[in-house]
Amino acid sequence: MVTAAAALDSGAYTPSSPFTDPGYCVEYGQHVSNAGNPDQSGPEAFGTVTLAQGFEHSINSVFCNVGKHIGGEKILEYAKRFGFYSLPPLETPPSERLASGLYKNGRLFDPTNASQIDPGRLAFGQFSLLATPLQMAMVGQAIANGGEELQPYLVDRIVAPDGSLVSRTTPQSLGRPIKPQTAAELNQMMQLVVQGGTAATVGFPPGLKVAGKTGTAELGLGTVYDAWFVCFAPADHPRYVVAAVVQKQPNGFGASVAAPIAKAILEKLMGG
Repeated sequence: MVTAAAALDSGAYTPSSPFTDPGYCVEYGQHVSNAGNPDQSGPEAFGTVTLAQGFEHSINSVFCNVGKHIGGEKILEYAKRFGFYSLPPLETPPSERLASGLYKNGRLFDPTNASQIDPGRLAFGQFSLLATPLQMAMVGQAIANGGEELQPYLVDRIVAPDGSLVSRTTPQSLGRPIKPQTAAELNQMMQLVVQGGTAATVGFPPGLKVAGKTGTAELGLGTVYDAWFVCFAPADHPRYVVAAVVQKQPNGFGASVAAPIAKAILEKLMGG
């Protein structure tokens, strides 16, 4: 989501920009393979695709090539626009919050030059990138809100013992990390993920437009992954954003493990 935002918002690509996917990207002389998402049978290779289709089907090679072209520094620049490298502003103790970003030896690591970044792997969320569900919900919210990011909060209102309203929280703007056009393009691309991409089999309620993105984070534990899904609905008039992550799951693809949880939450929120 962040890489696509950087690719589109910087003007380097459009949703229809073409790519050739042989099933891998070549970086540093090595093959960076596609993930083999469960929406495909056998080795994953799509041939000629657009950026939007690369997003729809989570094609690693497409985003690896995007990262090589725009560079890791550009991706991190946009990540910071969304709030990475800062503690999320929330009414909890600072010790209960963590900043998202690149980590090295257990500490947040902010590269000082491009040679310290693997742009191809960073572009599809690998390398040494760590993110919190709250941070990814903030990214989803900014896309859903036309590019403007709002401060998250826990306390909606405070009422007196007699039930009268003492105060109500008013959302505060954190800025605009991406242009409205970029947000609209990402919204459409996220809808494709649910309509015919990696999350097509989740089975959201008929008539409910959902925009989403699956994620499968490698842990260096073979086929045990962290499964991710970030979504918002209704996609044309967003009201709710959900970010779900389930850690250390065997064959833990986002669509099969995390997306059903997000679906159940959305159904409850929407009164389904």
